[in-house]
Amino acid sequence: MKTFYKKLFAFVAMFSVVALGLSIIKPVSAATVTPTITNLKADTSGQKVRFSFDWDLTGKSVKDGDTFTIDAPEGVNITEIATQSLQANGAEVATISMTNKKITFTFKKAIESMNQNVKGGFSYKAEWDSTPGNPGNKTATSKVGSESVIITRPDGPGVFESVLNKYNLTGDFVAKEFKLDASENYAWMKVGDDYYLTKWFIRINGDGKKQAITNPVVSDKIQAPAVDYSKITFAPAANHAANEFFVGTYLKPSFTLRKGGQVVASGWDFWKHVKFDADGNGFTVNLSDVSDVFKTASSDELIVEYQTLIPKTTIRVDNNATLTADEITTPQTDPAFWNNTELKFWVSGDKTVTVQKEWVGDEESDRKDITVQLYADGKALDGLTQTLTKASGWKAAFTNLPGIKDGKKIEYSVVETNTPEGYTSKVEKIDDDNVIKVVNTSNKPKVTETTANLVVRKAFEVAGDQEHTQLPITEGQFEFVLKEGNNTLETAKNKANGTVTFKELTYSAEGKHTYTITENKGTDASINYSTQTITATVEVKKVNDKLVATVTYSGGDTEKGDTFTNTKTPPTPVPPTVKPTTAQFKAKKVLSINGSSDRTLKANEYTFLLKDQAGTLIDTKTNGENGDILFNPVSFNEAGTFTYTIVEQKPATPESAITYDETVHTVTVTVTKDENGQLNADVQYDGKKDTPTFTNTYTPPTPVPPTVKPTTAQFKAKKVLSINGSSDRTLKANEYTFLLKDQAGTLIDTKTNGENGDILFNPVSFNEAGTFTYTIVEQKPATPESAITYDETVHTVTVTVTKDENGQLNADVQYDGKKDTPTFTNTYTPPTPPTPSEKQITTSKILEGRDLQGGEFSFNLLDENGTVLQTKQNAADGTVTFDAIAYTEAMIGTHKYTVKEVVPADKANIQYDEGQVDVTVTVTKDEASNAIQAVVSYGDKKTFINKVIPPTPPTIDIPELKLYTLKVRKVDEKGNYLAGAVFGLFEADGVTPVANPYGQGQAQAISGQDGLASFVGFEAKDYVIKEISAPSGYQLSNEVIKVAASDFASATNLVVDKGNVVNKLLPPPPSTDIPNIPTPSNSKPKTPSPNGDKPKPSDKPKSSETPKSSDKPKESKRSLPSTGTEDHLGLLVTGLTFVATAIASMKLKKKEDF
Repeated sequence: MKTFYKKLFAFVAMFSVVALGLSIIKPVSAATVTPTITNLKADTSGQKVRFSFDWDLTGKSVKDGDTFTIDAPEGVNITEIATQSLQANGAEVATISMTNKKITFTFKKAIESMNQNVKGGFSYKAEWDSTPGNPGNKTATSKVGSESVIITRPDGPGVFESVLNKYNLTGDFVAKEFKLDASENYAWMKVGDDYYLTKWFIRINGDGKKQAITNPVVSDKIQAPAVDYSKITFAPAANHAANEFFVGTYLKPSFTLRKGGQVVASGWDFWKHVKFDADGNGFTVNLSDVSDVFKTASSDELIVEYQTLIPKTTIRVDNNATLTADEITTPQTDPAFWNNTELKFWVSGDKTVTVQKEWVGDEESDRKDITVQLYADGKALDGLTQTLTKASGWKAAFTNLPGIKDGKKIEYSVVETNTPEGYTSKVEKIDDDNVIKVVNTSNKPKVTETTANLVVRKAFEVAGDQEHTQLPITEGQFEFVLKEGNNTLETAKNKANGTVTFKELTYSAEGKHTYTITENKGTDASINYSTQTITATVEVKKVNDKLVATVTYSGGDTEKGDTFTNTKTPPTPVPPTVKPTTAQFKAKKVLSINGSSDRTLKANEYTFLLKDQAGTLIDTKTNGENGDILFNPVSFNEAGTFTYTIVEQKPATPESAITYDETVHTVTVTVTKDENGQLNADVQYDGKKDTPTFTNTYTPPTPVPPTVKPTTAQFKAKKVLSINGSSDRTLKANEYTFLLKDQAGTLIDTKTNGENGDILFNPVSFNEAGTFTYTIVEQKPATPESAITYDETVHTVTVTVTKDENGQLNADVQYDGKKDTPTFTNTYTPPTPPTPSEKQITTSKILEGRDLQGGEFSFNLLDENGTVLQTKQNAADGTVTFDAIAYTEAMIGTHKYTVKEVVPADKANIQYDEGQVDVTVTVTKDEASNAIQAVVSYGDKKTFINKVIPPTPPTIDIPELKLYTLKVRKVDEKGNYLAGAVFGLFEADGVTPVANPYGQGQAQAISGQDGLASFVGFEAKDYVIKEISAPSGYQLSNEVIKVAASDFASATNLVVDKGNVVNKLLPPPPSTDIPNIPTPSNSKPKTPSPNGDKPKPSDKPKSSETPKSSDKPKESKRSLPSTGTEDHLGLLVTGLTFVATAIASMKLKKKEDF
């Protein structure tokens, strides 16, 4: 018998080798292509890097399925790609996928027929890895094709780099309507065919790194096109016009602020604290103004959510957020964008459209800058405008435009948006050279021309001569330049008489022309050439249908301002050193009293200024108590006459009772030399030796006679609520509002009733005798209560104020001519209560790994506060149904629930789905039927998926053999951990499954809540790890993870860590996709459905139904292997072979044990 089992084992092993060989027979794999790469750039911002480049495949042979890849540099993770689709010539030529370490371009069939213009641009974002255990390299080289660029890691870990995250919901999210709240009749705002709404998020402390912050301030900037609010409609009608809901493109009611997952404020409660920019293209909000909770340091996740309005023809919108806080003094900024997926053809293109302006029958001075709007096939392209100016040669170009859309040539045109007055504009059809000519023809009547002559003069004097002695001038001795702006018109020289005449200027239209004239510096060192600039202004006006030019000058010497003055400095001998002399100036302060007062002059009460003849402040002093004012001595080094002034400085807030002395006293200092050459100074004030005096006059204020003491009157009224029928309704405090107005109708006071109906206004004061009339009315609410009949009576209050024998005022009050307090009576008629609505909340359960049993799992229904309302178990078919909830009129509004699975302490080898199903019940009232209507809606997650955990591997006791643990971590595109991903272990060829050393089938690992999937107990050799089942709602990763023998040599504690594997969310598949035929699998994890979600039990077709063609399962967007089902067949045969081999081996072992 032992021989029989040995033969059987040999036969099975041989069959295994044959099966394994069959499993790896494949057609020739797709080729790797490399485009021509240019303009590779790396723009850094802290820990983040944005790479961009231009690609060109023109002339290269590219086939369907060929690929091009970009690897992340060492120590850097890829975080975002600009698009998931590559466009050329109006068609999609490639799809783009990414992990944090690689970007893959997979080319499509459309590229095979292209041989021109197969080029475009691409960009992606990355971030330095700062997690524990990162390579720590200071530089890294990013290589794209044959090009490379070096980036440098910034100093420090970048503490705040991950605190702020700005993003659009999906990068291309659009909606067409928005639900308003009760104050707007729950109206649906519909933006029409020409606009989209998109949703933005500003997230703080959302990912792995967190920072406790205090008083966070969030700012936002958006590149927003102009919008037309008249396109917006409401159903039913709202209480406000469409433009009142927006600031620029920001939709104010859409703002919501969350902290730690809980709503802090939304709608009006939030945006009333927002400070919008004047142009509507940004806002700033201090979150501590919204709620005091932000005044305390916290690292809780914060999310600001809002929506903006975007014209349908917009190609892209960029939106950046900035964060500061007490702990973040340097603003942190994060960018986001929205792409219009309907306009993908704008991603690339090399067509240039040139716009050329032509002017006809006009004067150049009449021409203005022109702006043109680009149109494609008759539709305006938002944001695509150009301005044509004289400096640009009246020409502008639109570049990088596509030439074809949907297989047809795009017809470009422009519209001139600001045709100048007096012109007619005509836009010609684009020609074969892609030039659009815009012709502007003047319709102004012709005006006769006029001329002007510009003439300036030259003066030549002896330097320092007080008599201005003139020196002789020779013709052509000095040279002058005439300019208009920066344009040099002419250079001219002087005549012998000193005049400088420029050529005649001609004008054909009214206007003002400004010219500048300067002198070119000559070479004579003894001449001080003028640096003056004379401005000549020529004003041309029409007088009696003729043009007349008037010339004025400024900036030069003489009254006309038309003279340049040069001086010649004769050589002067160096004088001997003279000892300086000084002079000390003084003045006197007097305070004159106009009338009777004990007011006296105080020390330092008034301030005095000493200035030189140029007006420069030399000294500042205040008066002494005796009025003396003494300035610091002034030094003089040469003989001459020097002039100064002394003035009193008037206070910034003058004293009303003081008349200030505003005299300006002139101080003249004459410095002379005596016979010994010494300097002496003589000081005179206003031409005299007497000390000057500043006299201020104080006039005591006139006393105010006493006034009559006013009297007051306090008005009151009574509020009564009458019940028409049976009701427990009573009058409530502050329920109704009452207005007190004077006889002119001006509102004096506003009060509400007390709980007992009393209405008491503030006392009114009266300063004189007379009769005064007031009215009291009840203010009807802006939204009256339908069950109330309001009292609209106007009660008249008459106040008669008289003086008694002591001259004191007394007030007598009457209401409607009586002393009785007036009463306002409202009548309440109870309404008929509406019919309530009952709704049931349901969910479903799927168990992977074995059959589901009825009542096996329990589920809690919780309200918004987390209180458990009901607990139910699943049925055998997986459905979970909670008891119906009756919604009454008192429950109108929005009710949030969550459904969570009850996870027991002993999980019994079950991996529980710890997510939650979000449920929203919207309760409204149908006024027509007087019935309550409740609508139940669910979030993205509707099903709980549990998985049976394979048994724990036994301990391997082979001391001479080292066994290792191989692990990977499953994350989404934002770095969040994902549970439920199934990985398979393969031999180095990537095809042959590695047998499970602890059971049957292939060695597999499932990611847990921390994202880790581990293969335990494997010897050191080459392996391949592949993902064979993705988490619910995610695409299957096609990344091949290779484990080399060198990895084991560097392993720590016998653990080989292969890093993160990134999954993308499943895109919604188009309805025309061809269904996948699921392939049987021998492995434990179930093959994911094409859309990544497990089918609900309720989705199974009934036996009596015939499936419709539209009900066919949709094919996933993920690319399938080109080998069809051969890989699956090979793996299946290999798996069965290993099972058979294992069984035979076990039986043989048992036999040999006997």
